[in-house]
Amino acid sequence: MRAFLKKEITILLAIGLAAAVIFGPLWWRPVSPCVLGDFAARSQAKIPEALKDIYFDAEQIQFGFGTAAIGEWQGLGDSVVANGMAWVRNTNRQSPKYYNVVSNRYFQSNALVYLPRGYAFESAWQPSQVMSLPQLWEALTKKYPNGAVFVGYLRLTPLRLMAIARPAIDNRGILKNAPYYYTHPLQSSTETWAYVVGVAAGSVATDRIDRRWLGDMLETGSTRAPRNQGLMHALVLKSAPVDFQAPPQRAEIIGVGQLVADSAIAAGELKLYPISRAGNCDSAVRAN
Repeated sequence: MRAFLKKEITILLAIGLAAAVIFGPLWWRPVSPCVLGDFAARSQAKIPEALKDIYFDAEQIQFGFGTAAIGEWQGLGDSVVANGMAWVRNTNRQSPKYYNVVSNRYFQSNALVYLPRGYAFESAWQPSQVMSLPQLWEALTKKYPNGAVFVGYLRLTPLRLMAIARPAIDNRGILKNAPYYYTHPLQSSTETWAYVVGVAAGSVATDRIDRRWLGDMLETGSTRAPRNQGLMHALVLKSAPVDFQAPPQRAEIIGVGQLVADSAIAAGELKLYPISRAGNCDSAVRAN
């Protein structure tokens, strides 16, 4: 009898805990994903004072994307974090590696979304036909109305990629000064593979207190155009992936940046991680 009661109590406690996580206050729910820095500050070309001298360790990150700098803020550019490295389009015009892809385990950032190590994906998505990015956002929104972050390999036909070419660090807002920052033509290819990381916003309002980062990230800067429904950064590969089950290696990568709307997806697979609530958990990945 005592063993039976103990089992019943254990079951009830488990049910109660699950209900608390699902229906309870936001702060009870697990953090997924983590938000490092401030996407509104990034849009305004500002470096938060608290982050000016802070370095982060990519080894502690499962995957992520946003803006990052390696060595100094003057190189701040579009970035993907994967395989224990931050991959950055270098924007330092004084560097011999200007506008090339640079990488390092340790990096600085004013705005990055990432998933800590140890999280398992909930589901996988594959295209049934050639699909545009707007069609992808629609498909993922139907599946995850609260939004999802994702990672995976895609074959793009075509690929259209843009990347910021000047560091946004001088308080000259990006959205209002796009021609100043985006001085290079799109990187284009009729067909190529890429390792992508991104977020689908979902249909839930992005101005909720725990979704403000998402609204800031997807802002278009226009009073006439709605916010974007998703954002995807990509590591462009030389050829098909060596290992579809692992992130790419240095020798495979030839570019990094943001995919634009007229890119199209022909094949591949995305691993999807639903957004529960975002949190500022940067202390877990700080290197200093």
